[in-house]
Amino acid sequence: MKYIVSIAISSVLLLSSLNTYEVMAESTHHVVVKIDQKNKELLKKYKILHSFDTIPVAEIEVSTSQLRELQSESSIFEILPEYTYEISSDTISPSYKQLKALPSQVTPYTGKGVKVGILDTGIDTEHSDLHVRGGFCSLSSNCGSGVAYDDDNGHGTHVAGTIAALKNNSGIQGIAPNVELYAIKSLHQNGAGETFELIKGVEWAMANDIDILNLSVETDFDDRFFKEVLDKAYASGMVIVAASGNDGDSKLTDTVRYPAKYDSVIGVSAITSSNTGWNRSTRGPSVEVSAPGVAILSTYPRNLDLEDGTQNGYFSQSGTSMAAPHVTGVLALYKERFPNMSNVKLRQLLQVTATDLGAIGRDEVFGYGVATYEPTITEIPFLDSTVSNGQIMLTLQNKDAVSSWKLTENGEPLKEVASAKWELYRPAGTYSFNFTYVMKNGDAMTEKVNVTLKNPAFTDLNKSQWFSSHVSYLYFKEQMNGYKDGSFKPSNEITRAEAVALLGRAMNLNGEERVTSFKDVGSGNFASGYIQSAYETGILSGFPDGSFKPSQAVTRAEMAILIQNAFLFPSDPNKLLSFTDMNTGMASYEAIQALVQQGIARGVSTTQFQPHAKMTRSAYSVFLARAQNPKIFK
Repeated sequence: MKYIVSIAISSVLLLSSLNTYEVMAESTHHVVVKIDQKNKELLKKYKILHSFDTIPVAEIEVSTSQLRELQSESSIFEILPEYTYEISSDTISPSYKQLKALPSQVTPYTGKGVKVGILDTGIDTEHSDLHVRGGFCSLSSNCGSGVAYDDDNGHGTHVAGTIAALKNNSGIQGIAPNVELYAIKSLHQNGAGETFELIKGVEWAMANDIDILNLSVETDFDDRFFKEVLDKAYASGMVIVAASGNDGDSKLTDTVRYPAKYDSVIGVSAITSSNTGWNRSTRGPSVEVSAPGVAILSTYPRNLDLEDGTQNGYFSQSGTSMAAPHVTGVLALYKERFPNMSNVKLRQLLQVTATDLGAIGRDEVFGYGVATYEPTITEIPFLDSTVSNGQIMLTLQNKDAVSSWKLTENGEPLKEVASAKWELYRPAGTYSFNFTYVMKNGDAMTEKVNVTLKNPAFTDLNKSQWFSSHVSYLYFKEQMNGYKDGSFKPSNEITRAEAVALLGRAMNLNGEERVTSFKDVGSGNFASGYIQSAYETGILSGFPDGSFKPSQAVTRAEMAILIQNAFLFPSDPNKLLSFTDMNTGMASYEAIQALVQQGIARGVSTTQFQPHAKMTRSAYSVFLARAQNPKIFK
């Protein structure tokens, strides 16, 4: 609330020396007063800033003395209080601060595009703060009669909220509110589930390409069949996070429960808000990281929210089950940020960025420490990758820690465009690379990097075609497109108009359709602007009869002249061409000579160039890509 304070004149000023005085300017104030019959006329002596149409009030500007006057006439003027309003917002759990995962700290990452599965009691699909993309019920009985994976216990919904509660100006906000959330209901209403039910849940997660699987489940028993499916899920690339258990008050030295105890699983212990170990949290060598787990407020099915007296769909709980989703949320942020990083590398990233607690280094209470989101990664070398419409960029980060490195694809080494940087062009598909490097301390490491491209996705273009990377490059540069039916038609002959349009885009020529200097190229021709620009810059001249013949197929010789006129590659005139179908008297000889010497063009054999052969869309793509980026395509 804004308070209006009346200002009294100090008696000190009244009694001050006549020889020293100050002239003090009065302040101005904006106040809202109620208008009625008693004060309507009196208000005219004040500066009225705004009169409201729907309610009988006015905003007026007054001096300090006028304000005192208004306040003294309280029977005539009612000065209305003003309140400060703020935008509605989600409640951010204070536990996120311990992870350095407040929204302001993790911007711009929100878990977008990361598929997170919650293997638990299901998730409340009607909760306004959760968006469940889908799910599965693996139970032999008691699947929901409506949505099979709906939550009838509350535990799974609570876990889900910490990770994925929506940013919707209502309720709470999860650490990674934009993840793709999936409910895997493998526990009954009483919170228990059998081995085969959990196995089916993990298999569903594998079949549906879940990136991170949260397991807030525990048992005393080493279940080798459940371990086997978790190991397979981990080997497939999934990150698996599990609560370490709540039997910390046991007298045993190693109290971590399964499945958190398995090597393929990240075991999470619980800490308090003051970064001390929670007394009920298990401990042991399998604890990998810790996270807040005490009095965690999260989402809860409204019909089950009966214990705190609010029944508002939010409830506080404690346990390692509450700690595990904090870690899952941090991993989701990292996964969005490094989408092609392997699960093994993400796990290593989680370890080295954890904030150490307790004994120096990894210990049995906190593991490597509290899971922490770090905006800058300096602790380990890693291969960062970005993809965009046919392009794959791979860069070794923190390379000062590495003495040597090599990136291979199908056993073949890939050429660097700069130190520890690779630039690749591919059509749509998934690509696997092996990255090997030697640390400065002599440790040899090998990592597998999988990268998926969604475009270009032409129906007749695949990675096995020798020209596919060149076409992908032109697609990335927005120079080459396909047809409306989704095809590229690589074997189609390319016309003179198409060839000049592609070259014009590569040279950033003016492509605005307009009148040309050629009698057979009207202003409505799609390539008219590029043809005229190429003519004006001397790249082409047309035929003696004043025509351009835009629909005629381009020959290999014409291709060479066009590209050489545009790029002006240097050549050595003393190095004659060895092709038997070429001679120095041919108009295209010098252009072909330059392109061959620069590695842009090649013959169809060691003795034949075939200058009069027609160019296909695929072949022209190869020459144009080589001309623009010879470092990659030569």
